[in-house]
Amino acid sequence: MAGYIHGETDPREVARLEKQARFASPFILRELDATPGMRVLDLATGVGAMAQQLFERFPGVRLFALDLDRRKLSHAAAHHPGPGYVRGDASRLPFKGGAFERVHCSWLLEHLARPVEVLREVRRVLAAGGYCHLTEVDNSTFRTSPESPEVAQTLSALNTAQIAAGGDPFIGQRLEALFREAGFSRVRLIPAELRGTGDDLRFFHAFAEEFAEIFESLDEALGPKMAPTLRAAARRLRELPGTPGAEMYYRGVIGQAWR
Repeated sequence: MAGYIHGETDPREVARLEKQARFASPFILRELDATPGMRVLDLATGVGAMAQQLFERFPGVRLFALDLDRRKLSHAAAHHPGPGYVRGDASRLPFKGGAFERVHCSWLLEHLARPVEVLREVRRVLAAGGYCHLTEVDNSTFRTSPESPEVAQTLSALNTAQIAAGGDPFIGQRLEALFREAGFSRVRLIPAELRGTGDDLRFFHAFAEEFAEIFESLDEALGPKMAPTLRAAARRLRELPGTPGAEMYYRGVIGQAWR
């Protein structure tokens, strides 16, 4: 597994992940359905932030949440009771075949050197007729107007670090091919578009803040020499909603694949 390139499980990073889940869940869970009694797995649950969103959005489901990191699971269990938390490796899931009607996962494959191994396991634990719902990144789509050298430099450094760690910041472009390599035959891709403009300043502020916090979380991974650039990039993003005519755009990818 590639290294996680944002912060450690400290209060700042935990707060960022909790906030990110609240911001992202309305659009990344829009196309997911789960009815009471269904067995649902939140894969790579981390601190349980998205598990909490699933728990609230789909009352009555039998929700399990898996992660490899003991510290994150400890936080999740303490702050988001309700799901059944399980420690395990996504490439060797500790569940029998056909155990779940739904498998949800957000932003895991981008950090993996061998994502197909995980997708094969996801397919194995899905029940017949069930599907997985994965959200992934494509950092090539990120843009701002006006452009900012600090933002461009930060994004380039993020992408370079993620690739060096064995991940793929553009994996959304390969998602369908990865699903099919893992044995899925029915695949649906849904663009997850985010656009910040002066037409909706409330959303624009929230969108800019999310990426500003992502950039700030890179300070440990990218080192002290990048710190001034990271701070400047975050400041430029936060200034965008107050700049006449400014825009910000990003398009992730939601992939659904059926067993």
